[in-house]
Amino acid sequence: MNHPSILRRVLIGLAGACAMLGAASMAHAELTLEKLREQGFIRVGFANEAPFAFATSSGQLTGESPVVFRHIMDKLGIKTVDGVLTEWGALIPGLRAGRFDAIVASMYITPTRCKQVSFANPTYGVGTALVVQKGNPEGINTYEDAAAKNTKVAFVAGVAEIEQARMAGMKREYQVIVPDFAAAVANVKSGRTAAAAFTSLTAQDLASKDDDLERAAPFNFEHDGKTYRGEGSFAFRLEDKALRDAVNEELAKFIGTPEHLALVKEFGFDKSNLPEKTAEQHCAGD
Repeated sequence: MNHPSILRRVLIGLAGACAMLGAASMAHAELTLEKLREQGFIRVGFANEAPFAFATSSGQLTGESPVVFRHIMDKLGIKTVDGVLTEWGALIPGLRAGRFDAIVASMYITPTRCKQVSFANPTYGVGTALVVQKGNPEGINTYEDAAAKNTKVAFVAGVAEIEQARMAGMKREYQVIVPDFAAAVANVKSGRTAAAAFTSLTAQDLASKDDDLERAAPFNFEHDGKTYRGEGSFAFRLEDKALRDAVNEELAKFIGTPEHLALVKEFGFDKSNLPEKTAEQHCAGD
């Protein structure tokens, strides 16, 4: 029996099957954009985090991420963006389960998330800040401050700040994980935690709405010589790379232009918030 010959045939057959599966996956991704154009709308998940993505009192989806996303979708021939309000920690599972076609919540691009979803290139960059009680009675401005004092800090489930705080030396028992941003703020107001961690812009927005709270000094988290400046964008299912690539083409023409900066100005973004890396660089941990 000619075993090498059989092995070659098996390998050729496997290669052909893989090629067919790859072609089927590509076809599915390409059909996603076609399907969206035909139906005229795209359904997106968001988590009510001002100024990134939130619903107004009249129910309109707005914020940095939705207004940029709408501009890109319009360029791609998709006229309507429908929002699905979702808890932050359920955004990626919801996308993968097909509850919506994209995450439009200015989600930070991290290597861990890149294994689960496909990110478009960043639309912004921003630092971190803590929300504390007025006067910052515990004197906490950074994760390291909280870790040194063994002080509790609230984090919304699923946010990148949780891992950053652990890297800074914060023990798990001092991280209070809550389902949403309102719960994080409530923990600070009640004194259950000394602070709550957010992006610097979210912290400013939340603190400005309550006379009992303030934003501590913003910071960029640094660890082992690396600066973890958060850069976020839209996320798609892993198989929808063609859709992501089409979005990236339009983003490359738009981000940093006067039109873009004018569009996001009302949400507190300016030239200092322009991204510095690509999604590929973030996914690689560069």
